[in-house]
Amino acid sequence: MIRPTVAALTTTVLTAGLLALGGSPGQAAELSFVTPEGLFLIESGGRDRTPLLPTAESSVNGLAWSPSGQQLAVVQNYGQVYRVTSPTHTPELVFSSQCSRSPSLELTWQPTGDTLVIAERCPAAAAGDPPQWALFLSQGDGALTPITTLPTTLDSAPYLSPDGQRVAYVHNQHLFVAELDGSRSQRLTQTPGTYGAAGSPLAWSPDGTRLAFYEGNYPFQRLNVIGVDGSDRRVLTPEPNAQIYRSRLFWSPDGRYIAFYRPHNPPLSNQEVIALVNVNTGEIQTVTRPGFYDAVSWAPDSQQLVLASGVQAGQQTLFLLDLVSQEFTPLNPQPLQNVLDSQWAPDGSWIAFTGSPLDDALGTQVLHWVKADGSQFNAVTTPEEYVYPFTWVPAASPPSAPGLGQTP
Repeated sequence: MIRPTVAALTTTVLTAGLLALGGSPGQAAELSFVTPEGLFLIESGGRDRTPLLPTAESSVNGLAWSPSGQQLAVVQNYGQVYRVTSPTHTPELVFSSQCSRSPSLELTWQPTGDTLVIAERCPAAAAGDPPQWALFLSQGDGALTPITTLPTTLDSAPYLSPDGQRVAYVHNQHLFVAELDGSRSQRLTQTPGTYGAAGSPLAWSPDGTRLAFYEGNYPFQRLNVIGVDGSDRRVLTPEPNAQIYRSRLFWSPDGRYIAFYRPHNPPLSNQEVIALVNVNTGEIQTVTRPGFYDAVSWAPDSQQLVLASGVQAGQQTLFLLDLVSQEFTPLNPQPLQNVLDSQWAPDGSWIAFTGSPLDDALGTQVLHWVKADGSQFNAVTTPEEYVYPFTWVPAASPPSAPGLGQTP
């Protein structure tokens, strides 16, 4: 059921907030973010936020912009997905979960910008039972189609390809890739193995041609890469006793490198380093000294990394690492705690990240931004607001029909 606060949105609110989107190349980047007061948009370096959707009695839990930046999908109240397609239309409810408990929903747009893939995770009905996964296609005409590609039980989460056309998963001790249109499902691995242990991801390369994954019993896992046709499987961390505690993988946008958290001298130390592995050669380079790191993200040109460093999560500084010069540039003048996420603007000019003031015992996530050269650091929100989620609006290309950034 659509909550009245959403159904009653006026075209005035949408027109005021959404006509700013989808600008031409060279225009300032735009950042969208959610606070308890609503969903907002702000132009990089600006001060005035524009409300897109008031939340009032409902909450926004997820955002996904179409590749052109002309459409927006929003998760509200954990189990509902709304689509915003035009400044003259109110948000359209396109999905409502039937899970008995609050689900987790992930949204991915296909390249056309008109088809939305919804991945739903229903919590286990009873202790010891596996969670239930389901995929749906939401079409621009309002049609919602369940995807029957997946087996009834999975040994991992389903991982959608960057273009939203395929899904990777673990089933019966093997890796699989399936087309969402149901045309085929292919087993990638030749021998059974332990894949995705302890939630280790199956990470798609940016061009969708390869998968990176960990194989082995946690924490003794080795990083592998394989073509999505099952060819050219290689082990990138061949040491037999290599250990991994945090299994996140960060592909560089050009697909040449994978950054990952590598334990330093385990189990005698709980410190880590940030390491890069060349996917083509297998060469591994450690780019930081041992310490505690978070919020890793790649610059769009794959020449720089952003990472938070400090005394665990209690006192952190966000640094920009230039991979050519090997120089570190601090980006926040005063340390923060709990720097959880960083994101680059599509043109690489700005970096947005969240962190809590050192004197905030509640750990309120405040949204900040800073230019990539370290200048113009500022807080976008206040310690009275808790920000989640946030994401940059993709750089828009001219649409064939009026959308969020176009006047009908």
